[in-house]
Amino acid sequence: MRGVDLVRTSFDFDLTFAALLMHPDGKVYHRYGARDERGADTWLGMASWESLLRSTLEEHEAYANSPGLPGVATSEDRKPLVLEEVPAFAKRDKGACIHCHSVFPALYEQALATDSWSNDQRWVYPAPGRVGMDLDTNDQTLVSAVAPASVAARSGFRVGDRLIRAGDQDLATVSDLSQVLHDLSAQAGAVEVEIERGAVKRKLALELPRGWKRAPPLEYSWRAFKWGFKPAPGFGGPALDAGEKRILGLPEEQFAFRLTYFVTWGENRRYGLQARGAGLREKDIFLSADGMGDFASVDHFHAWWRLTREIGKSVEVEILRRGVRQSLKLEVLP
Repeated sequence: MRGVDLVRTSFDFDLTFAALLMHPDGKVYHRYGARDERGADTWLGMASWESLLRSTLEEHEAYANSPGLPGVATSEDRKPLVLEEVPAFAKRDKGACIHCHSVFPALYEQALATDSWSNDQRWVYPAPGRVGMDLDTNDQTLVSAVAPASVAARSGFRVGDRLIRAGDQDLATVSDLSQVLHDLSAQAGAVEVEIERGAVKRKLALELPRGWKRAPPLEYSWRAFKWGFKPAPGFGGPALDAGEKRILGLPEEQFAFRLTYFVTWGENRRYGLQARGAGLREKDIFLSADGMGDFASVDHFHAWWRLTREIGKSVEVEILRRGVRQSLKLEVLP
């Protein structure tokens, strides 16, 4: 990401794979590469990728043959934003290669340093599930599911609808829709979505309630962005496999992970030292926290702690040590 204008080429910087199809004047036709908690390849595939490339070539020809159409802001209109010039990142810059997943944490730290951070800024690039719909993997304009009583359902969307446009963005991919949702406020509002139902085109208002962007920990768990949030547990390790659970006498469906590290270094060492001081040890088997043991993954646990635990309160952690279950209390530090 070194030298890349973060505004001109905005996309979900947490993604495993991302592509922007652009005109040289800065117009972004489409984005590709969205994902959710189901996996990095939820909406990746050669069929959808090839279809997008072909259709965008047609859009590009039409755009190029339309003289007088304005592009996006040029360098004369605004100052580019590049990551290495963000003060919070500049002090951490470690080399020539800047990974995409460094962007959100740097902007977060800069916002904290300038007292301009709001927790609403956590909820970046919502997937369609945030509003209660799912889109087909190969045909990413096709609504494949609508959750009952969801925002999408209340706004009138149905399975089989084909998305054409949301706001000012022509829709061809899940990433296109996520970009539109990302750019909207977390406050109550609406965005007009043009759809095709059968052979009839119509417009629906996607009505968004206050706080609609807030995601549950599981939905957020895949994001690298979560690691910079506080409070943190200060410990972690790998999930146990079925064989390890069997040896320990745990049911196969039981979530558990083995503690293999404590964060006792750097600016976050207080969390690891606190966990050690509360009595946790390497090789302990984590089972639950505050009665919550139904985690889908270790990442889910870390997102849950960071997004739901309150500073100043205590968390009761249940562990298994040498075959004996124990409960320990950890204070949640700022």
